[in-house]
Amino acid sequence: MVMPNIGAFIAWGLITAMFIPGGWWPNEHIAKMVAPMLKYLLPTLIAFTAGKNVGGYRGGVAGAVAAMGVIIGTDTPMFLGAMLMGPLAGWCVKRFDKLVEGKVGAGFEMLVDNFSLGIIAMLLAIAGYLVIGNVVSWITDALSNGVNWMLSHKMNPLLALLVDPAKVLFLNNAVNHGIMTPLGIQQAAEMGQSMLFLVDPNPGPGLGILLACWVFGRGTTKQSAPGAAVIQLLGGIHEIYFPYVLARPILLLAVMAGNVCALSFYTLTDFGLVAPASPGSLISIILMSPRGRTLIGILGVLIGTAVSFLLSIPMVKSRPDFQGESEGASSAPAGDLSGSLGVAAGALGDVRKIVFACDAGMGSSALGATRFKARLMKAGLQDIKCTNCAVGEIPADASLVVCQQELADRARLSGKEVIAITNFLSDPMLDALLARLQAGPSSGEEKTSEETIPASEATGSEPDVAPVLQRGNILTGLAPEPKETAIRRAGELLVAGGYVDASYVDAMLAREEMATTYMGMGLAIPHGTSEAKAAVRRSGIVVLQYPEGVDFGDEKARLVIGIAGVGDAHLDLLARVAGALEDPDVLESLSTTPDPSVIFEALQ
Repeated sequence: MVMPNIGAFIAWGLITAMFIPGGWWPNEHIAKMVAPMLKYLLPTLIAFTAGKNVGGYRGGVAGAVAAMGVIIGTDTPMFLGAMLMGPLAGWCVKRFDKLVEGKVGAGFEMLVDNFSLGIIAMLLAIAGYLVIGNVVSWITDALSNGVNWMLSHKMNPLLALLVDPAKVLFLNNAVNHGIMTPLGIQQAAEMGQSMLFLVDPNPGPGLGILLACWVFGRGTTKQSAPGAAVIQLLGGIHEIYFPYVLARPILLLAVMAGNVCALSFYTLTDFGLVAPASPGSLISIILMSPRGRTLIGILGVLIGTAVSFLLSIPMVKSRPDFQGESEGASSAPAGDLSGSLGVAAGALGDVRKIVFACDAGMGSSALGATRFKARLMKAGLQDIKCTNCAVGEIPADASLVVCQQELADRARLSGKEVIAITNFLSDPMLDALLARLQAGPSSGEEKTSEETIPASEATGSEPDVAPVLQRGNILTGLAPEPKETAIRRAGELLVAGGYVDASYVDAMLAREEMATTYMGMGLAIPHGTSEAKAAVRRSGIVVLQYPEGVDFGDEKARLVIGIAGVGDAHLDLLARVAGALEDPDVLESLSTTPDPSVIFEALQ
């Protein structure tokens, strides 16, 4: 609701910072715009956007009209009221349209559309004016009083303990623009500034983490941290440091401590910003600082950086393998795939445009698209366009959508093929995607080059090292059995093939307890945990066929593919598996054929 309108918030913030009596260039005439924009424009934009997201353009219009009821009915800036009325109006319009779908006579469509929209918007505006506005005003006042109480008792630095854990789970936009910004704007209207604008956007704590990784990290962590630090400080894209923390969760303590110290400094100096700092960069904090107090804003960033940096040093140095954890793509075993196979990484059609999507479309997706675009250029694939957007605004001309696993269901509503990944910096599925793009569009014809033929077939003899998939590791026509038994059977087959040690079997069962490895379409890919990679000798895949299926929760898997991976030797074969699943006839054949050679040939 807020992020698509952040430009309007910035416009209001700049006018406020520059032209109010205490601004950089006081101007009483221009400053007259500040109050109306705060009370009417910004809430109306929020309500329209929310209504449009739910009920289309008609829902947006209804949301804007409905919001006027709560806006006019109270003296409190109605950001929360707009966030309530907008979606409610969009939902009402959508429900009405469904009720009358196909029941309106020809020639009366416009009449019904206009009057229904007007009546719904009118009723909601009246309800907002008489009832909802007062309720929301009471809630807003209660929240504001709570914040003011914390401010008066100098307890506001404790907000960092709640906000920072949510941030690293990629909820930063929801927390900042959904909670802190509305309350901060109300506080700024009363006091001229608000420290709530600094709870989330301060780039210092994240910068300290990245500097520690740069100075004391190793391998790819050390190499990637300098660029990430620049993006964090000047670009304000905080998502850049989240994967570093997620790979080493104890670093969250350093982030929280840095933010607490910075907020404590701002509290002692009675410092706040006059408007939201978005994106959360040093530049934004400088622009939104009150006149004559810019240095205090910069010092708060430096304090957050220093504290976070110093506390991160032992955390980074204590784990010499940290660089493998944070990057996790090239050396990740199959267990790190986290159940994300991604059908689009298999047989690809003519890909013209790849869209990276995140919740807001401004942070992690922008970074991911930029990095992947560079990889496309380096691979000579300049004709493929790579861009980013919010997950709710995926363009119609997108060929593929790349998003985090948590957003995959929302992305699939666009009707596009979706590749679900764990993070935008480095993920095995991105490597597999690039490999398939370099291979060119799949024509469905059998490949005959030596590169795609197993060594045993090309030379007429078995290679020195067993290939990833062997005919003897494909079992067909198995009778139904419990899921645990099937997983153990797959693990024992991997052990017999010399791919893993015996301890890997228990790791496969442990991985299944963490989260199901059922992928859909009758396919399950059980594999070990990331801690079990020491038990993997070389990459291998085994295929178990259960024509009647094995129960994986509420689903039945007819193909159970056990995986053990070292590096990315097995990823191409997984991509072929995904490609085979695209054809229902091929999938049915693989799930029912009594001949293991059919499955073997299909996956070659």
